[in-house]
Amino acid sequence: MSKKEEPSTGEKLEGTLMFVGDTIAQATTRVHEFHRAISDMPFKAVGAATLNASKPVESVHNEITDLVYGAVREAGKGVFSGAAWVVRQANQSLASPQVIDQAMGGELMDDVDHLPVPNMPNAKTDKRVSAISSAINGVFGDHLAATRNPMQVHMNLYANGQPLQADQAALMAQFPDAQNHLIIFVHGLCCNEDSWQMYYNPSEPATRPYGDKLQDDFPVTALYLRYNTGRNIDSNARQFKRMLNKLVRNWPVAVEGITLVGHSMGGLVSRAVVEALTDDDIILKRAIRDVVCLGSPHAGAPLARLAAAGEQLFSKFELAKPIGRVLGVRSRGIRDLDHGLGALQTRDGQEVMFHLIGSTIGDHTSSWLNTTVGDGLVTPDSALADDTGKAQRVTFAQKHHMILLNDPDVFLELKMVLRQHLRLRVGRD
Repeated sequence: MSKKEEPSTGEKLEGTLMFVGDTIAQATTRVHEFHRAISDMPFKAVGAATLNASKPVESVHNEITDLVYGAVREAGKGVFSGAAWVVRQANQSLASPQVIDQAMGGELMDDVDHLPVPNMPNAKTDKRVSAISSAINGVFGDHLAATRNPMQVHMNLYANGQPLQADQAALMAQFPDAQNHLIIFVHGLCCNEDSWQMYYNPSEPATRPYGDKLQDDFPVTALYLRYNTGRNIDSNARQFKRMLNKLVRNWPVAVEGITLVGHSMGGLVSRAVVEALTDDDIILKRAIRDVVCLGSPHAGAPLARLAAAGEQLFSKFELAKPIGRVLGVRSRGIRDLDHGLGALQTRDGQEVMFHLIGSTIGDHTSSWLNTTVGDGLVTPDSALADDTGKAQRVTFAQKHHMILLNDPDVFLELKMVLRQHLRLRVGRD
């Protein structure tokens, strides 16, 4: 639904080079800090014993190391920033070989005529690039967005592997058989819309993605959200809400119902959309019927809390502070998973039904495993956290976190959700 086009391969390459340069600068800074933490210890001890007579030596040492690390940091970042500049010029010019020749002094162009022609990008490589980009955005997405790095993921809705168009006429052409009930799948941290095809085996029809099977069984149109999971949950939810408002206004037929299905962080984003609805969103208030959360850490995720605790602990010790800062690099999106959004709370006039689905890698009797490990990333207590007493809650045993993206038992639950509002297509049971 966004008018901003997906970055080209060249732009992604430029963004990657910029990001690598930033990473080198950050890594050098951390090593520098670690060096300084180590060297400060003997200097402080000697200074105390000699009444600061060692201060001149310490100053010279610090000045030299600062210069060395500064040179490494700036040189490393400069090389990759320069490479990014070359790629940018090549992207902007039809005469890109001449631009590169000019930028690099001809040194890289001597054998250009003898280089093999690279393979053209295909759907498979595009998916790999997209998956890598989504993973990086999950960890550093807030930084990429703040620096306007071309590598940042831009929010958009997808169907059949293609982004949705912004205007109504284009949507009518893209969806000649548009249905009035939409089911929108929202992926989790470091993933994208292709994650819903995980575990799909073409030789096994039962493993087809949820959206494809539900479109066969019900009069619905399945859509998939892609978003930058490194941004905080509230920011993504507000943008998603604006996108939904625009989608409902421009959809080829009147939208009578919307079901949001979110995996992990995607469930929190979907929930936050509902909690952000105001009187100005009257159309969405009427349209959104259900929110299904698959393994969503409403009360936080153990690994996210462990990273936060590690950052806090290491930051208390002078020698370990650089390690604490490394843990502190994690994105705002990951930080939001420390405590989640909290248990569901009762809201007056809220007619949306929440369906909370959790799982554990143990069986139902493995109480210790369920409360500490859960599905590997989220415990059942967090996935089912509900203070309203109104949410429909289901727990599955012997299922890990990612299997919730494509599982026959979960699919049956999704069918039951839609059956509350829609009739099965003729011939389906």
